[in-house]
Amino acid sequence: MRIRNILIGSIAATATIVLSATAASASVNIDPSTGAGFIGKGDVQNALGYNNAALQKAVDSKSLAFTYKQPTSQSLSQDVTQAGSQIGSQTGIQSGTQTGTQVAMQAISQDLTCTYTNGNGTKTFRRDGVRSGDRTSTRTASHVGTREVTRDTSRAGTRTGSRTGILAGSVSYNLDVDARKANQYNGFIVNGWKGDPSYEVGDTSWNSPTSFDDWSFGDWSFGDWSFGSWSFGDWSFGDYQFEPVDNVLWGEWDAAPGENPADCLRNPNADKITALSNIITPGAITDGPVTDGTIINQAITPDLVTGGTITEGATTYGNIQTGVRTPAGPVQLFVNGKAL
Repeated sequence: MRIRNILIGSIAATATIVLSATAASASVNIDPSTGAGFIGKGDVQNALGYNNAALQKAVDSKSLAFTYKQPTSQSLSQDVTQAGSQIGSQTGIQSGTQTGTQVAMQAISQDLTCTYTNGNGTKTFRRDGVRSGDRTSTRTASHVGTREVTRDTSRAGTRTGSRTGILAGSVSYNLDVDARKANQYNGFIVNGWKGDPSYEVGDTSWNSPTSFDDWSFGDWSFGDWSFGSWSFGDWSFGDYQFEPVDNVLWGEWDAAPGENPADCLRNPNADKITALSNIITPGAITDGPVTDGTIINQAITPDLVTGGTITEGATTYGNIQTGVRTPAGPVQLFVNGKAL
């Protein structure tokens, strides 16, 4: 289908209409559906400033050219895609366990009493010592961490607009021989549109704003956790486990010169010595420092991600879809470039 038929034909009502927006005479009449009609001699002379002789000369030299123009409008649409990114944050809680070891020193004493059968009587001896021990405890703790999360997003949209244009072409004509008076022609019989018109694209304008769908998000990309300090409870220790008596670090015996507590510790069934008692008494415990063990991390329990503001990125424009060109004004006729 020709552009002319779409545009010029679309503004035709049912009969001949006056096409020239500037014509002062009703003698310019063209059927817009065919381009056929009549252009009065006087309208041509007014447009060109010709007298009869000048017009006759132009006719004889075939230097008259009738053309037309028509403004048009065309609807436009275009798919657009906009990229974006979003930064968010996530909080997580992590539990941990820790074993601690505490050392201590315990005072210990030994009281030894033995009786000599050789007449030396009963002797009492005493000595002090220390022994080491330790105990363990396990405690739990938790700490809170945060991490940054990011994700890409995009959204699709459309925008609409319009652009102007000018449809231009020429018309063929014959002299109105039958209507002449005193050898003067009254006007020109226009035979119809001549050939295919040309089209000049004008300005394009886009409506605002662009209509976008909802954002379509990708998966979150997680950064590293950043945790605060552990929050531990108190240690819960059991009893110390001390070295056996054999490993006690003993001091010197409290004995008179010449007396030997070792004699009491020999075979009690000996003829000369009978051991009456050998009492070892644990004393006060002096706590040492607690040595913290390695914290054993448990799994992190993450909260939901809190999304931040979306940062809009570049917009990518697709192909422009064009609608039908429609008339944006009347067809205007020209003779040698002058409006009729």
